[in-house]
Amino acid sequence: MRNLFILAGGKSKRLGFGKLNLKIGNQRVVQIIDKSIGCLFDNKFIVVKNGYIELEGFEVIKDRIEIDAPIAGVLTSLMVSRTNKNFIIGCDMPFAKKELVEYMLGFDGYDAIVPYYNGYFEPLFCVYSKAFLGKALDFIDKGIFSLSAILQSSNVKKIELDEILRFDPCLESFKNINTQSDLEEANERVRRALSNQV
Repeated sequence: MRNLFILAGGKSKRLGFGKLNLKIGNQRVVQIIDKSIGCLFDNKFIVVKNGYIELEGFEVIKDRIEIDAPIAGVLTSLMVSRTNKNFIIGCDMPFAKKELVEYMLGFDGYDAIVPYYNGYFEPLFCVYSKAFLGKALDFIDKGIFSLSAILQSSNVKKIELDEILRFDPCLESFKNINTQSDLEEANERVRRALSNQV
C-alpha cells in the first residue's frame, strides 16, 4: 500500500496567496503533480491548514498539529496513514519526476528515503515510514521543529546526487514556486513543453 500526501498548508507571503490555489496555466499545481506521479499510489491525500479543495481521487485532511511549520503536515500525514510507504511532497513542486519517485518507493526498512545533495535533505520530497512519526514527536516535545534535524538523527536512506541525476538530470523535481518570478518561469517552462509537442 502506497500513499501520496500533497502538503498545501503554506501561507506563502511572497506569492501573496495560499499555495493551495497555485496554478500554472489553467491547472492547479496539485493537479499537475497528480498527473505526473498519482498513478504510483493506492491512496491520495491533500493536507491543508485552512480552506478546502475538490480534486477527484483525493481525500482532503486538515492539519492535526498546531505548529506553523511544514512538520505539521508531515505529522498529520503519518497520523492518518496505515502504511510505511508515504510519499510527501509540497504543493508548490510541479515538476516531480515519476521515475525518481518510483525509485525511492523501492526501498524498505528505513524511517525515511530522502534526496540528499549539496549537504541538504529534501524533506518535502520524501518517503516516510510510520516509524518516523514517533521520533518526530519526541523532537517536538523538545521544541525542535526542523525536519532536516530529525532526519539527521533517523535511520534514513539518502538518495545521493548521482542516483538523483539518473532520473532527473536537471534536478527539476525540487524546484518549488515561492515568488511571482518562480511562477512566471514555471509558466514559461510549461508553454515551451506544450509548443514542443505541437
